[in-house]
Amino acid sequence: MYKNNNTWKPRVSVVMCTYNGEKFLHEQIDSILAQSYPIAEFLIFDDNSSDTTSEIIESYAREYPLIQFHKNPVNLGYNLNFQQALKTAQSEVIAIADQDDMWHQHKIERMIAVWDSAAPIIHCDSQRFTHTVNKNNPNKRWYRRFKGTDTKQLFVYNTVSGHAMLLRKSFLPMILPFEKNIYYDWWVALVASCNGGVDYIDETLVYQRVHGHNASIERGVKRNNQFINYREVVSTHLKKFITAPNLKVEDKKLAAELQGCLSDLDSPKKRRKLFLLIFKNRKIIFYYKKRKVELFSHIKYALRLAFY
Repeated sequence: MYKNNNTWKPRVSVVMCTYNGEKFLHEQIDSILAQSYPIAEFLIFDDNSSDTTSEIIESYAREYPLIQFHKNPVNLGYNLNFQQALKTAQSEVIAIADQDDMWHQHKIERMIAVWDSAAPIIHCDSQRFTHTVNKNNPNKRWYRRFKGTDTKQLFVYNTVSGHAMLLRKSFLPMILPFEKNIYYDWWVALVASCNGGVDYIDETLVYQRVHGHNASIERGVKRNNQFINYREVVSTHLKKFITAPNLKVEDKKLAAELQGCLSDLDSPKKRRKLFLLIFKNRKIIFYYKKRKVELFSHIKYALRLAFY
């Protein structure tokens, strides 16, 4: 449960990026407009869709003055589209929305009520669904969500999703610009962890639709089924993470060591070093895993990352 905080009522902007989202767009927009917390502005940036997405948004904009619609003349891609949306938002707090999810009616209200004033971002839990949302079914996760300031926990795996995030506009100069080949939510969480921390509310306040074309879910499937691709993703992110403002010296050293091994796996020596690094830091790197026998799981994943 959450404790209601009546002392802080910031203005909130919602930013949503769309691309060929006609099939599920109505439900998500309706769930955002139904929020119990007042929304100051609802910015929708379409990335040059070829279906009826623009027409749907324009019809809402005519009825709801808080909706501001922008259509890109060319396709910018996921990160750059979200970047311009975040920069355009004028409110103290920005809520990020994906086009095909659905929000709990009290999502913003409950997150604002418990948000630690030191943390630049807060995120909530989300529950995947395919056809209909079962709100009475408890969300049984196989992993823990990240919270706090231990940046090392985010070096190999990220559990902070953009669609479940609120962030302070004052935090934008630290995280922008987004690089094209970096998952923006992973980068945002990493920078937040060493600049005040990441806050988390353990409630399911977003329902994430799974339909085979989700950008983030598709990437996750590819990573988990192909450890070669996943290692490349981790290596690319670690190279960026090393540049994070106010990253601790010891954390930067570990990130650099991990990235150095991952970038040169043709060397058996580097593979062995990578395994030993991961195993030595396994309780931090694999903090998110819920297993009865943690040691076996840690060894298995360390071996996969280093040798498979």
